[in-house]
Amino acid sequence: MAFPRKKRRPLRSLLTALLFIVAYFLLFPYPLGRELVAVPRWAVALPAASAPGSAAPGGPVAPFQVGNRFGYVQGDGTIVYCGTVLYRVALSSSAFVNFSRLGTDWIVQDPAGRRLMSFSGSGYPLVSPDGRRLFTVKTDLSGLQERDRNGDTAWDRDFPTMMTSLSVQGDLVLVGLLDGSLHLLNREGSPVFDVTPGGSRIPVVVGCALSPDGARLAAVTGIDPQYLVVMAREGAAFSPVMRTPLPGTFRREVRIGFSPGSRLLFLEGTAGPGLLEATGGAVRWLPLHGVLAGAAFPHQGRAAAFAARDGSVGRLLIEPAAGSPVSREEFPAHDLFVGTIEGQLLLGLDGQLLRIDVEEM
Repeated sequence: MAFPRKKRRPLRSLLTALLFIVAYFLLFPYPLGRELVAVPRWAVALPAASAPGSAAPGGPVAPFQVGNRFGYVQGDGTIVYCGTVLYRVALSSSAFVNFSRLGTDWIVQDPAGRRLMSFSGSGYPLVSPDGRRLFTVKTDLSGLQERDRNGDTAWDRDFPTMMTSLSVQGDLVLVGLLDGSLHLLNREGSPVFDVTPGGSRIPVVVGCALSPDGARLAAVTGIDPQYLVVMAREGAAFSPVMRTPLPGTFRREVRIGFSPGSRLLFLEGTAGPGLLEATGGAVRWLPLHGVLAGAAFPHQGRAAAFAARDGSVGRLLIEPAAGSPVSREEFPAHDLFVGTIEGQLLLGLDGQLLRIDVEEM
């Protein structure tokens, strides 16, 4: 019985394949693009409460609050100050006020816990993100006061309905009200812009945010339906950039904010956070189950990190502005915090702090 001979591959096919390989490397000599990875740098346990001024900062510090513990940490993991929240803490990058529920006398302290000033009044203290402005929110949420460096009232403004959301950036203050209106105040507390987006059965502002550069504002407004509204500055006023209905409905204040460079906007969603370019475009909903505990923008603001808690389970998602997730982790956690330190991610959970650097590799 004769077996059929194997067919020889023509020489022309081999030469064609060889020429294709050579041409590929000649025409496309560059390697694949670098991708983002999450690299753990250090982990430290939170110490017992610090004595004020027991450790002076040796460089820039970042604030943190993990459960009822708060304080400041340096980029190398050195805890500069650690305290216990009395009722709430107004925490900023350079000052804090730790206050009790029924307090009328408050002390402003620096990141080492040293006294900066004290003042008296009624309501709840609030410190701007940079620590340069000090406010008190009236107990019934009907108005807002700014305090000067002597603790005296610089200006006092009342609103027609209860305040439901507040955002401070630089010289501007954005206030959202129960009646669905947004009010922008200048450094002297005078109104410079107001708008009522409307379009919902129940008018209310459940979240608002100012961009760090003051060029945009965003808000989650209304119930049935609920909208995301983004507006951009045009001269002395703001014009709509986008208005989009949201897939879920919140009846409480929601987390919403801009990245430090004002490029990205995030908002809390019923099935996970939303992320989008602040200039407009579609919201990209990210799958992250649980109640959103916080958001931060590591890698110098070029990535977004979200932490959520679902019962005793914590979840962390690190997402670039576009592309595949950098990291998705799940771990046991009762207390969660996310922030940034030296432009990288600061994660707090159950009595410890971790630094995670998002790098290109």
